[in-house]
Amino acid sequence: MNTTVFTIPNFISFIRILLAPGLLTAGMLIEPQWFLWMFAVSLLTDFLDGFLARLLNQQSKLGSQLDTIGDVLTGGVVIIGGSLIWPKVIQAEAYGFLAIIVMLAFSGIVTLVKYRHLPSYHTWTAKISTGIIGVGAWFLFAGFTPWVFRVGLVVLILSAVEEIAITLILPGWRPNVPHVFRAWKFRKEASAD
Repeated sequence: MNTTVFTIPNFISFIRILLAPGLLTAGMLIEPQWFLWMFAVSLLTDFLDGFLARLLNQQSKLGSQLDTIGDVLTGGVVIIGGSLIWPKVIQAEAYGFLAIIVMLAFSGIVTLVKYRHLPSYHTWTAKISTGIIGVGAWFLFAGFTPWVFRVGLVVLILSAVEEIAITLILPGWRPNVPHVFRAWKFRKEASAD
């Protein structure tokens, strides 16, 4: 793991964190075009930070935490800003948005209680669900279709369940656990020591 603070992936994650107040402001000012553009850039930076961290061998604990902070902030302001601009869309998909909040909060709480830390596991299912649900929410707000969002919701629920399982399996917190089977491997390695 890289210990350098100033890396390209960390800078990209920081940009996504800075976009969150802009998304919230666009929502408060009822600026749908600005909101959609900033949301698209935020989705792109979410993909780029992890991709470049792996490509440039610049993965780090800090980068993992910045990515998680960016995910939480973006998710929160997208729901708030989206509800201000498109209240009928949010109402129509209220159960889906509520499920997202509940599942992610439950996963986060379980990890906070056990390790006093947010998950930051970045599992394969989390990456897939974030991509599908992010694009799905963008499609939903842009008026295309709700189905991509709904498919992403199912994957997100599976991802949250996997993160809870990983938390219960791991002997100690660690970032970047790609799947539950790797958590079992880490547990076996820890018990062999």
